[in-house]
Amino acid sequence: MLAILTLIQDENSRNKLEEIYHLYGKLMYYIAYDILKDYHEAEDIVQSAILKVASNLDKITDVKCNKTRGFMVIIVRNTALNIYNQRKTRSSVPYENIENLIIDERIENPEQYVLRLDQGEWIAEQLAKLNPAYADILALKYMYEYKNNEIAELINCTEGNVRIRLYRARKAMQVILRGEKYDQTEQR
Repeated sequence: MLAILTLIQDENSRNKLEEIYHLYGKLMYYIAYDILKDYHEAEDIVQSAILKVASNLDKITDVKCNKTRGFMVIIVRNTALNIYNQRKTRSSVPYENIENLIIDERIENPEQYVLRLDQGEWIAEQLAKLNPAYADILALKYMYEYKNNEIAELINCTEGNVRIRLYRARKAMQVILRGEKYDQTEQR
């Protein structure tokens, strides 16, 4: 972390990144470790995620809000899943199911209680019904207002893949909004 901080010239940005790390570092580590089951790789993932956040620091206005926390979770989870998938393809031994690796972020806490009071409650409930990958990409696009090329960089895929995922996520969301039964297994 210290090496990353020395790369940032602006003291306000440095302080903001340091505050983000202190607030969310343990959560980020927990998510990365839960996915990778490796202490050293989890630390590396947190550092990689912090680097990604450092390059997008200007888009974070309030460090202590749910939006920032969600952003940190999305970044570290996608970074860890990329490493997990790379390791999985290199390995001849199959790993356990990835279903248990995603943290259920809908656990009630004070911040989420306040969020539930907001008008976004209904939309959040609908997003929670989606496949987490689709919910993440919709959140990055519409909640965090990232462009497709920025999303591609954050989740380490091509811009074309981002467009495809957004298309599929919108289609899945339409199914949910029409009140039809959404089956996550039908989506890729």
